[in-house]
Amino acid sequence: MFGYVTIYRKGLGKEELDRYQAYYCGLCQTLGQRYGLPGRMALSYDMAFTAMLLTALYEPETRFGSGRCPPHPLKARPRAQNEFLEYAADMTILLAYYNFQDDWQDDYRQASLRRARQFEPLLPAIRERWPRQFSVIGEQLAALNLLEESGSHDLDALCNAFGTLLGAVFACRQDLWTPVLEGMGRGLGGFIYLMDAYDDLEKDRKKERFNALQALAGQLSPAEYEARCHELLTQQMGLCAQQFSLLPILRDTPEGKLLYNTIYSGVWSKYALVKKHREGRRHD
Repeated sequence: MFGYVTIYRKGLGKEELDRYQAYYCGLCQTLGQRYGLPGRMALSYDMAFTAMLLTALYEPETRFGSGRCPPHPLKARPRAQNEFLEYAADMTILLAYYNFQDDWQDDYRQASLRRARQFEPLLPAIRERWPRQFSVIGEQLAALNLLEESGSHDLDALCNAFGTLLGAVFACRQDLWTPVLEGMGRGLGGFIYLMDAYDDLEKDRKKERFNALQALAGQLSPAEYEARCHELLTQQMGLCAQQFSLLPILRDTPEGKLLYNTIYSGVWSKYALVKKHREGRRHD
């Protein structure tokens, strides 16, 4: 379900691209140090965004450097290291565990079951460090599963469940910024949930799996459906952007440029790519 929160590279200069690489590679390195190769394989753009967001907001001591790694042995890549990359690594493992469990329940993929079992022994330590996030993520995924199992097409309820989950991840601390980060997560989480449904509609139809947008697609013409999906996605990102604007993050810093780029351009470039692929499949 993750992978939709990316930058728009054409809108960024070399300094910003190097800084983004530093967070992405820094998260990969942190996952490897804490959780080995299985952890690295769970790397996602979304949790790199989370680390960058929290770094820009709280401004912790951050060490920037460079280094080589097995996937990129020839050229050193920029790397960042701070407490929020460690936090994002923990959230990556927790969310990946549930994602593998979901894949196993949906398609009975043995590979997903093996990956979930690899991560299961890691969960108690993550729960001890982050009890609130652990609890909210479990509760909201259970609520989401109940809605999906009942065949509910209440998009507000479905988006709210996943959005509340991501809001808990964004709000790593309980302080002045907690309500704003939770609101931002609700908007972005709703967007991610709808994008996943939008991307997977045809595949879910063929496999006779639940899809939140199935009823909408059946009620509207293709053109009306596309317009309604764009409207729903815009509403969710509008909520995210509104809350983000309340944070004291300077737009002219490298992190600020990356965050603004992702929220106002990056996620929409991903949407355009998914839409193009959908249209291509429809015309095949």
